[in-house]
Amino acid sequence: MARVIVALLLLVLAGALFIDAAVAGAFASTETSAPATFQRDGPVLRTADGLTRGALGFGREAIVIAPLTRQTRELASIFTSRAVRVTVALTARDVVDDPAVVGDLVAQGHDVAFAGIGADVNGLPEPIATAVELVGLRMVESRRGASVVVFAGPSALLAGPNVAREAARAERIGLVAVTRSTPPADGSALDGLVVVANADEAHREIAGASQRGVSLVTAATVAGIARADGPPAIDIASGVLLVSVALLLVAVHDALLALALLATLLIVVRLVIVVILAVAHARRTPPAGRASRVAVLVPAHNEARVIDACVRALLASQGVELEIVVIDDGSTDDTSVVALRAADGDPRLRVVRQDNAGKAVALRRGLALTDAPTVVVVDADSLIERRAIAALVAPLADPLVGATAGNVKVGNRASILGAPQHLEYVMGINLDRRFFDVVNAVSVVPGALGAFRREAIERVGGFPVDTLAEDADLTLAIGAAGYRVRHVPHARVWTEVPVTPRLLYRQRFRWSYGMLQVLWKHRAAVRARGATNVGRLGLPYVLVYGYALPLLAPAIDVIFVRDALVQGSEAAVVLFGVFTLAQVLAATLALRLDGESLRWSLLVIPMQLGYRQLLSAVTFAALWSALAGLPVSWGAQARRGLGGSSPTMAR
Repeated sequence: MARVIVALLLLVLAGALFIDAAVAGAFASTETSAPATFQRDGPVLRTADGLTRGALGFGREAIVIAPLTRQTRELASIFTSRAVRVTVALTARDVVDDPAVVGDLVAQGHDVAFAGIGADVNGLPEPIATAVELVGLRMVESRRGASVVVFAGPSALLAGPNVAREAARAERIGLVAVTRSTPPADGSALDGLVVVANADEAHREIAGASQRGVSLVTAATVAGIARADGPPAIDIASGVLLVSVALLLVAVHDALLALALLATLLIVVRLVIVVILAVAHARRTPPAGRASRVAVLVPAHNEARVIDACVRALLASQGVELEIVVIDDGSTDDTSVVALRAADGDPRLRVVRQDNAGKAVALRRGLALTDAPTVVVVDADSLIERRAIAALVAPLADPLVGATAGNVKVGNRASILGAPQHLEYVMGINLDRRFFDVVNAVSVVPGALGAFRREAIERVGGFPVDTLAEDADLTLAIGAAGYRVRHVPHARVWTEVPVTPRLLYRQRFRWSYGMLQVLWKHRAAVRARGATNVGRLGLPYVLVYGYALPLLAPAIDVIFVRDALVQGSEAAVVLFGVFTLAQVLAATLALRLDGESLRWSLLVIPMQLGYRQLLSAVTFAALWSALAGLPVSWGAQARRGLGGSSPTMAR
């Protein structure tokens, strides 16, 4: 419905402008005469052809035009108090910024001249510039409620370089253009155009006119120009519509600016807090400990292309006694055969098949097939480093720890979409987990590599099957039960990420939608007694930085494009610069802590042009689907295999 309303509004606006332009042609001048000029030592209005317009004959009138400034109302009051009527030059932007100013000035007896759209249009093709100025005129006339007959453009009032061009344009839309004359050195001027911009000038002109016996009147009065009939109804209607649209756009701009400032503030606050606590986490000594027996569960659906490398990496693990259970979840390819072939008869590997029922059901099946006290979950497309599992399970020696999160690294980072995801994993996921670990609020143990105390899994009812984000669901449940969840940066696993926009969108949509399910399911964790801070801190953090910030971030783009690129606003450039710099600093720190090359931090800049907008679109779509109750499923992910693109597993 909203789209229909917007489309109708634009259609009405376009129609009004078309009709308005057609009507304007009925009185637009076909002559190309030079602008009329006020002369202090001659006729009041004189054109290039030598004709005079509206000269009163005795040459003792002076004209005062007060351009709109912050002191406009004050200036008008000064003249009103002395019973002097002046002409105020207003732009279309002026009447949008202060919609009541025209009515207030007219009520005091002052006149209004048109001063242009409020932006420099001299660089536009002339037909377009004329149309734009016509739009501005209609906006001023709609607030005036009557025709405006005088044009006092910025070049004329400020002695700019485009006097003739602006005046010719004004005459094409039916106005009489006036220009500012240069006062003679001997001060003998008795008639002419006087521009007043502040209170001191106003008082000086009033006093000077009184001493010389000169009357101060409006431009239209001296020129003798006035339309007896008002503008056509269609002109007023189109002007009202244009002003309404402009006011709406101003309100939208102000709202977007506020949102952009809020988004920047959130980024900066996150940077400060996360940096301090992540550095503190990095200085900790890794915990020592060794699990007696570890079961590795590998759920797999159509993973024949990657399961071989996954199994070989697991069997090469060092420093831990493990058994591996591959759960073939209804694959239609040779996943099971390839997994068994990779083990080459190693008794530590067991492969079981089941009808396709989803990852969570597959994990439940695998858990039932082992009695190991420690359970590790690994995705079939992931490659673990040799000592990753030993490092991952070490914190479980503490009975208060219920789960540990591994450090997920992007293996196919050399691809166009793999590179930004690599930086995102380092900066937006692993850095956050360091922060969460310090405040005891880790909210997601990644499916690519995570370890669980079996007792904790069973206490919360096993692997959950009612959300798409079973890893986050289980983590929050364990935290709500009072177990601590630790992040182990030295337990590294290399995973394959989507390399096409469509697959990336599907993956992130599933994550975002699944996390919304988890947040709603565990909403009571915010006030749960005996729970870790995963509810009190983790959930609000995910809401703010996982959903609110991606929704706010497009406001920064709009403000930057409109204010910085279109209008050249320095404030907008600074705002966007702070936003980007904060992310570069966060990326640099995250890369440093993870032992990665700092050159990757430069990706923050191109990530602002498309990648970040894609993630925002995913968040919008997930929220819409959740609110609308649309069905969402896992879907299939195309695998290419890491092959030689991932770093060595010998670490």
